[in-house]
Amino acid sequence: MTAETDPAPPARTPPARTPPARRAGGVRGARGGGQPPRKQGGSGGDRPPGQTQRLLTAAEELFGERSYHRTTVADICARAGMATGSFYSYFGSKAEIFAAVVRAINTDLRRSMKAALDHADGGQRAKERASFRVYFDMLSRRPWIERIVRESEFIDPGLFREYYEHLTRGYARGVRAAQLAGEVDARYDPEVIAFAYTGIGNFVGMRWAEWTAGGRVPEDVLDDLLELLRRGLPPEAPKAPEAPGAPQPT
Repeated sequence: MTAETDPAPPARTPPARTPPARRAGGVRGARGGGQPPRKQGGSGGDRPPGQTQRLLTAAEELFGERSYHRTTVADICARAGMATGSFYSYFGSKAEIFAAVVRAINTDLRRSMKAALDHADGGQRAKERASFRVYFDMLSRRPWIERIVRESEFIDPGLFREYYEHLTRGYARGVRAAQLAGEVDARYDPEVIAFAYTGIGNFVGMRWAEWTAGGRVPEDVLDDLLELLRRGLPPEAPKAPEAPGAPQPT
């Protein structure tokens, strides 16, 4: 399995001081007028460095603790220690920062997996262990992240689909490489295996990390998971040739 990384976003022209009008609807409603979404994390203007990340961190925690609909822009700014009016120098609406939070979770996960895979010694099983472990440990530190992703299906289904398609695309490439190396049965569609990895990781992580408020997925649980994959994914052993003159079934 591999993890993708996103290019650094371009610098943003600082928006006007007057906050934009709030729009009803989901994440797409925050864009309006056919304009592309604004890029977060730019360094334009005289905004102090790190303010965008403070808002994202506060928003992630609150969306995870309270849900999207029970969190306000004022709540986010209070958690971040910023004035409410300054929020609109970074994001156009609550919907826009929600989309940024979901995408940041995706980026954090893929970058963490890539770093783990770069140091994984061994074949496909070692890569699977490294990938699952880094995901489970991230969920232990931030047990609310999958709740946010699940809620995005109802806030903006397109964002929800984007999250999983982006994640599984890298998994599928890694599976294909393992198939070419003879470590995974080449008869299977890599995309099917990639979504299977995702589903297994989600629910095992939910059970032992999210439901236990940040508990760590035990090593014996990870061992069982990997044994399940080992028995189900290796290529089928070739059949032994029949001995000459062996009786044929009637």
